[in-house]
Amino acid sequence: MRKRHTVWAAVIVVVVALAWDHATRARAADVNGLPGTATLSGMVQAPKPFKAAQVHLMNVDKNVLFMVYTSGGRYRAVNLFPGRYEVTVRKPGFMAERQIIVLEADRAEMLNFSLREGMAEPVQQGEFGFTMRSSGTDVTLVSYDELYPREPGRALLEKQCMYCHGKNFFPARQLPEVTWSTFIDVMEGKGSERGAMIPPGTLSAADRATITAYLTKHFGPAATKRGLKVDADFPLDEAALGKAMYVEYYLPLDASLDATNKQRRTQEPHFDPDGNVWYTDRSVPNRIGHVDPRTGAIKDFVLPDPKADPHGLTVDSRGRVFWAETVGFHLGRLDPKTGAMTRYPMDSTGQSKGRGHTPVVDSRDNVWFTVIQGDMLGKWDAKTEKATVWKVPTQGAAPYGVTLDKDENVWFAEFRRCKIGKFDPRTEKFTEYEAPTQPCTIRRLGVDSKGMVWYGGFNNGKLGKIDPRTGKIVEYDIPMPFAEPYDVWPDRDDKIWISDGGQGGTLIRFDPQAETFTYFPTPQRTDQPKLAITRDGAVWYTPRSSSKAAAGVLYPDVGKMTTPAAYY
Repeated sequence: MRKRHTVWAAVIVVVVALAWDHATRARAADVNGLPGTATLSGMVQAPKPFKAAQVHLMNVDKNVLFMVYTSGGRYRAVNLFPGRYEVTVRKPGFMAERQIIVLEADRAEMLNFSLREGMAEPVQQGEFGFTMRSSGTDVTLVSYDELYPREPGRALLEKQCMYCHGKNFFPARQLPEVTWSTFIDVMEGKGSERGAMIPPGTLSAADRATITAYLTKHFGPAATKRGLKVDADFPLDEAALGKAMYVEYYLPLDASLDATNKQRRTQEPHFDPDGNVWYTDRSVPNRIGHVDPRTGAIKDFVLPDPKADPHGLTVDSRGRVFWAETVGFHLGRLDPKTGAMTRYPMDSTGQSKGRGHTPVVDSRDNVWFTVIQGDMLGKWDAKTEKATVWKVPTQGAAPYGVTLDKDENVWFAEFRRCKIGKFDPRTEKFTEYEAPTQPCTIRRLGVDSKGMVWYGGFNNGKLGKIDPRTGKIVEYDIPMPFAEPYDVWPDRDDKIWISDGGQGGTLIRFDPQAETFTYFPTPQRTDQPKLAITRDGAVWYTPRSSSKAAAGVLYPDVGKMTTPAAYY
């Protein structure tokens, strides 16, 4: 009898072991992600219908945020770092409790949420280019005409100032007349190492006085903190969003460097040959750095000149990192292997002065760059290590973003003159294309596989396309109000990606064949100054004006993700 019990006990142990093994294998199979990563999925229920809620999964061990959207009330996040997570669901009009879970490698877990109704916060437009100091419940959101009353000074402010700073820069500040006047001095180049952004002769003494009076009246010390209310919600395509995943790698504050610095300010992403993502950091002190997306590890390099203000950044075929300085008129170079930094004058003759902006590398590792203050295009020669500059045809053009086509013609945006410029290095000849909708400001541009040149009208919400063969230009209206397209960049399928901080932060995909826009709202309210797209279609960005500085990436279809590393 005892023997029979022993046999049955052995059978039960085997059955339990087999069942456990089967369940474990089923869980591992359900992960369906990259080896060594975890999966989390679940249901999100609510007392009334909703679409595309954001599920935020914060890995507190690595300080990395993953974000996915619900589709049909379900969510699924794959390729997660193992570790401890704080998970919550965000959706306007609802509230959810934060839950904590530990995820293990090659395992799939489930976590469900129940939403309850809460107060719906109105949509606020993002604040371009500056940290969101105005965020919070003390900000009153109002319409555009309430924010900027139709009085003398509004049209001047829109033309001379708002086109660059955006619509939320001014109401985020309550400053006395003397301070607003000092700001205008800086923009006119008085006492500023950066030079003038309002060219001499474009702002009369009377116009200046009108702008100052308008700013003091509506955004003076007694003014209420306000922001621009957008009376429209993002169009949400659950079928598309249900496949997507955002990841943001948050930059730490260094106790020895950031004693007085409360926030870092990332500007541009770029990939090196090893799959790392580099960025410029325009906080104090100035830095460049990179994140390894495979591990989340971050490494920074402090620039030799604390006033350099690195704007754009690029990497050559040898992995050397170049940045353009807006102060000091230098091009910098870092050898990541040794940490050695070298600075080169942007004009080796020493005859020109200006402010650098954005660099790009050609097939010979020469570095082309724009000079925003000084109206120049430049080239640093990799063989001679000397730089040459050419004056662009239009005075006050303020050359901004730059890229190369397949023939290595140099294309650049004329920020202040609403034009796109082309430079042929073989003939040293310029060609300019004027955007149909005038006036406008254009920051960046991209060239697709067919040679079409795409650009964004930052202040008028336009997406433009130039056919260089015919000179024909077509413009499309970006659907949402107050759109501010910053960068416009094609992926390998010639879908056009737009970084837009106008409605509070989103990446937008434009399909030129169907002429449709798909919105992918970002985890933080922010602008994204520059995009970089991997060969697998992952869209990297830097949330410059967000409350948490980071290097971020959107996987439009995370199921197609083959590696976290970033390669062109």
